[in-house]
Amino acid sequence: MSTVAVVLLLVASMLAVGTSTGVPEFRALLRRRGLVAAAVVVNVLVLPGVAVALVTAAGLRPEVALGVVLAAAAPGGGTGALLTLHARGDVTVSAGLQVLLGPLGLVAVPLWAAVAGHSVVAPGAGGLLVVGGGLAGQVVPLAVGMWLRRTRPPTADRVHRVARRAADVLLAGVVVYFLVTGIGRLPQVGWAGVGVIVVLVVASLLPVFVGWGSPAQRRAVAMTSGVRNLTLGLFFATAASPTVVLALLAYGLVMYGLCVPAAWALARSPAVPTRS
Repeated sequence: MSTVAVVLLLVASMLAVGTSTGVPEFRALLRRRGLVAAAVVVNVLVLPGVAVALVTAAGLRPEVALGVVLAAAAPGGGTGALLTLHARGDVTVSAGLQVLLGPLGLVAVPLWAAVAGHSVVAPGAGGLLVVGGGLAGQVVPLAVGMWLRRTRPPTADRVHRVARRAADVLLAGVVVYFLVTGIGRLPQVGWAGVGVIVVLVVASLLPVFVGWGSPAQRRAVAMTSGVRNLTLGLFFATAASPTVVLALLAYGLVMYGLCVPAAWALARSPAVPTRS
């Protein structure tokens, strides 16, 4: 998939979230320190740690194991907040976590890769610019959307409708892309590798049922944790073998294959309060 499509999806998703979220909600998020801390621990420590343990226990090939660990260690995927919006979760929690987890992923990914026995530190300032651009792609449209909501609510409503439709179309395109490019190549990853990925994605969605906060907050943590930052993972995989990239694509296929239906099912469930 072209870089342009990925960037547009990121921008549209965060603009849709920003135009439905206000500054007071973010201030309230700062008071939920226990919830935020738990979500950070799950994303930065627990899920990558479980990934390292599973790929070791399953005896996966080194390249496949590295691809799985890179995906599991990369938190803050750009469509987590969009799926939270669809799942009728607390978008403030999801958007705030994305902004927080993005920078943490820059440190978490190479560290967990090192724990798994690989060095993936990208050379040169160009790589940092790519990652920095990805962070800006989250923060800037989110800030613009929040500004519109605060100063021009009617405009914010119109922008929200357009941005959400655009994000939905682009998300569908991403899912189709992973299906077309990945499903026929899953045997190359190995069914043990696919099984490990399924376990990790399912585990990342467990906060829907177990965790702190209100049901809406737990939905936000689950959707945000379920969608990994595959762009960041692919960035660190640029110097690795094609098998590593294939494992990342397989993770994306399983991830969207499970997270999108989960968000759809939650959207059809009874409404939940956004505050505990």
